Amino acid sequence: MLIDCGSSEGYPDLRRNLAALGIAPGDIRRVLATHGHWDHLSGFASLRADHGGMLELYIHEADRAQVEQGDPERTAAFLYGKPFPPLPVAGLLQDGETVRAGAFALTVLHTPGHSPGSVSFLLDTNAGRVLIAGDTLWGGYHPRVGSDLEAWSQSLDKLLGHDFDLLTFGHLPPTLVYDAKTKVAEARKQLGVYFNPWFKPFCETFRY
Repeated sequence: MLIDCGSSEGYPDLRRNLAALGIAPGDIRRVLATHGHWDHLSGFASLRADHGGMLELYIHEADRAQVEQGDPERTAAFLYGKPFPPLPVAGLLQDGETVRAGAFALTVLHTPGHSPGSVSFLLDTNAGRVLIAGDTLWGGYHPRVGSDLEAWSQSLDKLLGHDFDLLTFGHLPPTLVYDAKTKVAEARKQLGVYFNPWFKPFCETFRY
């Protein structure tokens, strides 16, 4: 099982990282999507092409249509100037359900705000309980991707209602954050304090 699979542009890096762990694309059976955006999911098309067998995509219902239709707005593909390949969804992630991954069990938490179908996962490990937050932590806001500040506030409150020791999120180097609940509480206080209307699309290369 793989949580998110990155973008179509980053797929060669994903393959190298999997190989470093001794994992081939064909070893993966399911991809669980934290949400349906280009930078987290468009690489699924390449992964499926390399798979050579049955590879299933699971996502929350609220982000399903944009992924199946390749909607350039809701998938945030417009920010990158790249197309989003329409992807078949095999199953839906439900709030509160438990997803088994070998010896591990992941609890799905619907945490809308960054996108309507954003989810987070709680995972118990020998090192402690890990929160896998996707872009629910420090993700971007834009009306064109369906961001909702009020829903986002409620999602962060929801996360703070759970206990967890470690944290990882979408746009973070490959590491785990300790003192995780304190970090989420701090992020909750920062949400929506000040928006930057001059945010540069990722597809632009100009500099000042």
